[in-house]
Amino acid sequence: MDAPQCGGRTVGRTSASKSVSYGSINTAIASSGVEMGNGDVCCITIEGCERTPLLSGVPVPAAEELKRHTLYHQQPRCLNCRIFGFLLLVSMGIGLAIYLLWKESRLPSIGYTLYLVHHDIWSRALLPTQTLLEASNVFNVYITHTGSAECWHVEECLDILHGMQRGLTEELHYNFLIAGDCQAYEARGWQYASGQDLLPQATSLVLAFVGDFTHLAPSLCQLQTAQALLLESVKHHKLQANYTLYALDVDALQHQVAQWPHFSGTRISM
Repeated sequence: MDAPQCGGRTVGRTSASKSVSYGSINTAIASSGVEMGNGDVCCITIEGCERTPLLSGVPVPAAEELKRHTLYHQQPRCLNCRIFGFLLLVSMGIGLAIYLLWKESRLPSIGYTLYLVHHDIWSRALLPTQTLLEASNVFNVYITHTGSAECWHVEECLDILHGMQRGLTEELHYNFLIAGDCQAYEARGWQYASGQDLLPQATSLVLAFVGDFTHLAPSLCQLQTAQALLLESVKHHKLQANYTLYALDVDALQHQVAQWPHFSGTRISM
């Protein structure tokens, strides 16, 4: 009797001896025998097809084991990839933050304190509006002194500065003044040229220590204030980072300035 066909499955009958035939060994993956009422055994052989490609040629228990083995090895790899990606993003963020901080400051890794008294606070002298400084062109700094008396307290320093202004029609011919009270006083500041006819005004800042320092050097706090002012000028892009520093013909002051960064080694007489 021919074996009936069941939707792609072959149903075979055997004799009462209950021997079981499995069909083709290359395609059969599982079989079961069901005893019929007439003593025959119905053998069902499931063949691999397109709907069950993983079952073709592989026993069911082996397929399950293969699936578990694959998942076991894939999960650690995925976890490692996620950890690596996270660490990479963190590293890139830190690197970007460091770069932005460096670009913003462009300063040596040192701390400094600057006490700057703005022009409108201490002076009523007129500022010259005809000669403006272009920050991108300012790459020279000249250090000198006022040749006046020295001062150590705010009131005393203001009296000396106001006394120097008497008889002038405009502000003192300096960009900044460094007084003995350890403060920097803005004269013509970063915006206007110094007015020193013998110096290249359009490309220069002129800093003057209040006092006479031909024989004695300024105090330590005055020197530190001047250095802090230079750093602040570079930080705010009022002075080019590769500026050149000059000392005017003042012996004791020139000896101190010669030890600063950017010093040209040139002594200038006025």
